[in-house]
Amino acid sequence: MVTNMSQPHYCGTGIDDFHTHYKYFHGYFSLIVCILGTIANTLNIIVLTRREMRSPTNAILTGLAVADLAVMLEYIPYTVHDYILSASLPREEQLSYSWACFIKFHSVFPQVLHTISIWLTVTLAVWRYIAVSYPQRNRIWCGMRTTLITIATAYVVCVLVVSPWLYLVTAIAKFLETLDASGKTIRSVPLSQYIVDYNREEDITMQVMSSTTPDVSWAMPSSSVNGSGVSLLSLTTVVPLTTLTTSGTTTMSVMGERNVTVFKLYHSALALHDRQLRNATFLIYSVLIKLIPCFALTVLSVRLIGALLEAKRRRKILACHAANDMQPIVNGKVVTPTQPKSCKLLEKEKQTDRTTRMLLAVLLLFLITEFPQGIMGLLNALLGDAFFIQCYLKLSDLMDILALINSSINFILYCSMSRQFRSTFALLFRPRWLDKWLPLSQQDADGRGGGSGHGMGGYGRQRLVHTDAVSKSLAIDLGLTTQVTNV
Repeated sequence: MVTNMSQPHYCGTGIDDFHTHYKYFHGYFSLIVCILGTIANTLNIIVLTRREMRSPTNAILTGLAVADLAVMLEYIPYTVHDYILSASLPREEQLSYSWACFIKFHSVFPQVLHTISIWLTVTLAVWRYIAVSYPQRNRIWCGMRTTLITIATAYVVCVLVVSPWLYLVTAIAKFLETLDASGKTIRSVPLSQYIVDYNREEDITMQVMSSTTPDVSWAMPSSSVNGSGVSLLSLTTVVPLTTLTTSGTTTMSVMGERNVTVFKLYHSALALHDRQLRNATFLIYSVLIKLIPCFALTVLSVRLIGALLEAKRRRKILACHAANDMQPIVNGKVVTPTQPKSCKLLEKEKQTDRTTRMLLAVLLLFLITEFPQGIMGLLNALLGDAFFIQCYLKLSDLMDILALINSSINFILYCSMSRQFRSTFALLFRPRWLDKWLPLSQQDADGRGGGSGHGMGGYGRQRLVHTDAVSKSLAIDLGLTTQVTNV
């Protein structure tokens, strides 16, 4: 009986069509996202490091912004060279040795920083869960010193864990490419000796297998268009193993053809001879960096949502009790009594809930962008090179842009959901000439009015113009400022 073995088909032509059309826009789209993300993360760092904004939560958000900012800055030259300028550059400049060295750096640096931001997001969720569920122990467990140690640990551990295996599984390899008159690659022959030796071993193995089963067909995918195959945030860091074309057949020289020497990031000799190491790379990427944090964030997000609903129910009960209380009447006028302690606690709970809702938005956005990447990486480790070439490579640009958006959008979330962040940002960056046109907040009006009647007006005005004031919307009540503890 004849057995016809061929590569399985995991993705249809729709993925190919999407990749073909989207790759022309990815460079410009990602460049815009990176520029805006660089500005946004810089503003996040400036605002969150203000003295009035210092808190454990804001320290984690600052560490997150630093990692995201570094990812944005590093991705800009990559997308400009590989997507925007690649069509206008000669092949030998597209894949020069200096660019291969940058790609080697690109294969490690942003992945490490993205891993740091992922685990800082998990830390943020844990800290917020403790603040909501165990408020009595929050200062002990999540103090500023503990938070700074945790942030430093995340940076150090991620560098030590992620960098070695990413560095060891890749190497800069030398190739000889034959180009036609239009500059399109016809053949790509490896010149690095370890690849030549590996291909010779593979040819011998395939000849033995084909001699025992002569009717077996071995499907070999065609090479990629740009030949680089590098997409860091989604871990397509090397040229796929099956994209090489050896010079085993004789071809006729055609007018206009020329040979160029190029350099590409390829599997190292260690990775070529150890398929388990290559699979372990994707397992570490998908499980340790993606899936475990996603599962942890899912559980914590559900618990935080439950805590928010419980707090809402508690406030509703307190509001009903407050509505049933009788207000005293003096001289025919209703006199509002002094605010009870329970109402003050209720207001503090509302502020905590606002912060929790904002951080939940950050966590959910993270899950939407990171969970699919973890699933794709796991499937790649389980299904092998066929899935890698047919599906993973074709969706790598999409996964990259999702990761970049996730790293750049936090500024919008902070501004839209945090009054303290907006106020501090306005204090730092709003032009002074706008003060005469924009109305004062109620807190400012009360502070200034009350101060003038009690000899506190001068002190209140000094606090308003002081550069370390939180903002006009947070400002002065009888000369005392309100310190911001959370975003």
